[in-house]
Amino acid sequence: MPLLLTAQQHPLPVESASLLDPGNIQIDFGVAHFRDQPYPLSGLTGNLWKLGNLRFRISLSDYVELQTDGTLLNLLTVTQRQSAFDSAVATPNNFTGDIGDFTLWTKFLILNEYRFGVGLSIRFGVQLPNASNESGLGVDEMNFYSSFLLQKHFIGMWTANFGVGILGDPTQVGNQHDVFLYGFEYNVPIRESTFCLLQAAGRTGHAGSGIPHLAGGKIGIEQDSNNFIARIFAVINYSGEDKAKGIELTIAYSFHAIDTK
Repeated sequence: MPLLLTAQQHPLPVESASLLDPGNIQIDFGVAHFRDQPYPLSGLTGNLWKLGNLRFRISLSDYVELQTDGTLLNLLTVTQRQSAFDSAVATPNNFTGDIGDFTLWTKFLILNEYRFGVGLSIRFGVQLPNASNESGLGVDEMNFYSSFLLQKHFIGMWTANFGVGILGDPTQVGNQHDVFLYGFEYNVPIRESTFCLLQAAGRTGHAGSGIPHLAGGKIGIEQDSNNFIARIFAVINYSGEDKAKGIELTIAYSFHAIDTK
């Protein structure tokens, strides 16, 4: 799914319970643009380009899939500065950029939907602190995630994610924020290879400087063609701390690479 992460904004992506076929690899590449994107730890707000949204998935068996995702380059045109915890060390320039944080995931299939009537997987992730706080775009903290992924086909495909995140506190050494993560998606076919997707995702619970509550919604179109998938989304964030709006475009390519038998 298309939401890519940095620690200061954006909820986790909505993830389906199903895995790729064993031995298959899928590579996603995308770009995104957001207006009025806040970075609360550094006090920066601006117009953000995300260039090179990457996602790599490989299925090792019917039950295990490894993933990684992140952004090669975030570019922010600063439109507003406010006093914040890291505002004194963040760049004074009106244009700043940095690599995005990358996350490593492992997903395990628990129940196959076609055997048990509902699909269930569990997913674990660790987010690396690649983006620096000096750029104003990072928080220099490692985060951990775990979620249950539910899936059911009924007049389209319904997906629900529920989990927890353990987020490092960028303002106090040894402190952490425990948050509840949620996500929902409805994927309905409108033509043989064309789908409409509706999403909502966010996090709530313990919050602090640089770790705000998050909530966002998306509406988009997915077009499948042989081994390629193209998605375009309009995005609206509607939490009290993040009102950014934007657009995302992603191209995915999948292929068989490993004989797992």
